[in-house]
Amino acid sequence: MILEKLSTKPSNKTLKRLLLLSIIIFVIVYPIMGISFMLSGFPVDFTTSQLSFSGAKLKVWYAQTADLNLYTLAQCFDYGFMVSYGLLAFSLALLIGRKYEEGSKWRMSGIIIAIIGILAAILDASENACILITLTNPGSFPDIIAIIHSVFALIKYLCLIIAITWALIAGVYYLVKKRT
Repeated sequence: MILEKLSTKPSNKTLKRLLLLSIIIFVIVYPIMGISFMLSGFPVDFTTSQLSFSGAKLKVWYAQTADLNLYTLAQCFDYGFMVSYGLLAFSLALLIGRKYEEGSKWRMSGIIIAIIGILAAILDASENACILITLTNPGSFPDIIAIIHSVFALIKYLCLIIAITWALIAGVYYLVKKRT
């Protein structure tokens, strides 16, 4: 079963390399994505648009955007950002989880959180696909695409909140337990 394999594979050395790679990708991609988004003149922040659940609002925002090509470019660079945080969540959760005893609930939860981190990136990619579809006809795309886009975003955010919360709790608990 995949959960059992993730208890030992990939190796911790490989996970540390993936963690480093995720940071390198982030440092390269995030500034380009952020600058492209900012220069596009899109009138609201990512979270507001992603959780709007409204085709009508997206159409208004697209009409108010100074440069939809730059906005589209930002969405394309977002795929690199997804790779960076997906790798980060995956490798960090496994590394933290492996600090705990084999077969423990903490170790198993680390494996599950690693998968949730990858799931968040997949949901984000699906959300971005919806955005790119809307950008092919920004004034008259079907409103259902905006709703689907927001559903993917909402589930993605829930996955990320779960993963981040787990990493903080599991990491701190391990450090406290190690001291006693």
